[in-house]
Amino acid sequence: MARARLRFSNLGDLDLLVRHRRGMWEEIASLTEAQLEAGDLAYRRWARTRLRSGTLVGFIVESASGEALASGCLWLLPTQPRPMWSGAVAPYLMSMYTEPGHRGEGHGTRIVRAAIRWSRERGYGMVLLHASTAGERLYSKEGFERTREMRLNLLPGQAVRPRRVRKPLARRRLRP
Repeated sequence: MARARLRFSNLGDLDLLVRHRRGMWEEIASLTEAQLEAGDLAYRRWARTRLRSGTLVGFIVESASGEALASGCLWLLPTQPRPMWSGAVAPYLMSMYTEPGHRGEGHGTRIVRAAIRWSRERGYGMVLLHASTAGERLYSKEGFERTREMRLNLLPGQAVRPRRVRKPLARRRLRP
């Protein structure tokens, strides 16, 4: 089997990025179809603007035949300066998703490493992310550490209830 290739996304990949992001949300949270649809619509508008401006950088792993196997994005997130980091932007790794039949093949790792390399080559001092339970092991292996971030949801119905996961998806082997 030919090695899958990693490439940058472009505006023509927007449908794929939206579909993969939705797949991520379906697996990590208990959301209604209406919530997912609204999220798709909002994300499509948000991502289109940022892909055009270059503040959203997508990575896609695809097979030799062009089938998308996995994707993830870096959003150049405005941040405040802090001790030991004076930058006004930090790459935020988000929307990581691998097609179920291709998990455990290293595609997520390739995207994470490419995102780290891209960020390092451009002089960014850190890469941020919020990890799902399924993704924690991958991110830890690549050097990410837990932080002490907290959140308070101010609007009713805004809290996302995590899905119960018996076994992390990254470890689950699916058979064709």
